Amino acid sequence: MKKGIDVSYANGRIDWDKAGKEIGFAILRSSFGSDLPEQVDSQYIQNAEGCIRNRIPFGTYHFAYFTNPESAREEANFAIRLAGQFKEKVCFIALDIEEDSIRYATQCGAHPDWTECALAFLERVRKAGYRAVIYTNQSFITSVYDWEKLKDYPLWYAAPGAAAPKYSCAVWQYSWDGSVSGISGSVDRDECFDEKLFSDHKNSSDPSASQNEPDKPEISQIHSSQVVRYTVRVTAEDGVNLRSGAGTSYRILSAVPYGTKLNIIRQTSGGGYHWGLTRYENVLGWIALNYTRKIQNKSLDEIAREVIAGKWSAGAERERLLHQAGYDYQAVQNRVNELMQ
Repeated sequence: MKKGIDVSYANGRIDWDKAGKEIGFAILRSSFGSDLPEQVDSQYIQNAEGCIRNRIPFGTYHFAYFTNPESAREEANFAIRLAGQFKEKVCFIALDIEEDSIRYATQCGAHPDWTECALAFLERVRKAGYRAVIYTNQSFITSVYDWEKLKDYPLWYAAPGAAAPKYSCAVWQYSWDGSVSGISGSVDRDECFDEKLFSDHKNSSDPSASQNEPDKPEISQIHSSQVVRYTVRVTAEDGVNLRSGAGTSYRILSAVPYGTKLNIIRQTSGGGYHWGLTRYENVLGWIALNYTRKIQNKSLDEIAREVIAGKWSAGAERERLLHQAGYDYQAVQNRVNELMQ
C-alpha cells in the first residue's frame, strides 16, 4: 500500500525533488467553481510539472460550487480541461463537495439534490475518458448523499485520526497535519488501498469512454443571443474549438487555427466565456471569444496616428498587437515613418 499527499495552493511552493523521495503518489487540487482563470489553483501547474519531473503518479481534484446538475457538468468540463493539459499523466479526477459548497448554494437560494449533482459531475468525467473519484466523509455518506447511487465510484475517504477507515475505500485521508520534506508546514496524508487507481488515467469501467465531447442537442442560443456584425482573429496559439452550442459541453465541430479571421454574427455568454456564432469552412458553430481579438477596421492613417500617440505599445509587442488585430505591421510602420518626417 502506497502513502501519499493531497495538496493545493495552501501548501505553497513545494520542492517536489525532496517530497518525491518520501511519497508514492499525490492528489493535486486543480480548480474550484466555474471555469475562470482566477479559479485555477495557483499552484496546480507547478505541482503537476513537479510530479511529472519526479515520476510521482498523481490525480487531481475539483472543489465544487455548483448548484444544479447542469452547472455540475460545466464544472466537470473545467476539471477535464485542466487535466487535459497533462493528458495521460492524470490518473483520475476527484470531486470534492464540502460544507462550503452547501453554504454557497444556500446563499444563492438553491437547494440541490447533491447526489444527482455528484452523479452529473462524475459521469461527465467518466465519459471524457478519466477515472472518476468521489472525496467525502462519514457525515456526507450518511446525511447528504443517497450513497447507494454513488458507491460504485472509487471513494477517497476523509477520516483523519481514525484507527482505520470505516468504509471500504480506494484512498484514505488519514491525517491533516502530516509532515513531508520539501513542504513547509502541515500537509494532508493519504494511504492508497487500490494501486490501480494510480496506474494510468483511463477509465477501465467504461470501455466506450473517450476524450471526445459527448453529443448534446443543437443550440437554442440562436434565438436568445444578440445579433452583431464584427470580425475577430483567433489569438490562442493552439487555436479555438468550433462547437455546436455556446458552452464547453457542446460537441466540437472543428478546430480553428491561430490567426484565422472569422465574422461573428451573434454573441452570448455562459460558463465564464463570451461566445460568438460564426461560420468556418462552411460549418456554422460557436467559438469562445475569450481567445480572439476583435479586428478594428480602421484606415492605415488612423492606425499610424494611434501608433504615434502610443496606443499600440512599442517594438516587438507593437508588432504582435497589430498582427493580432489584422493589420500589416510593416505597412503601418512605413506610414508612421512618413508621418513623422
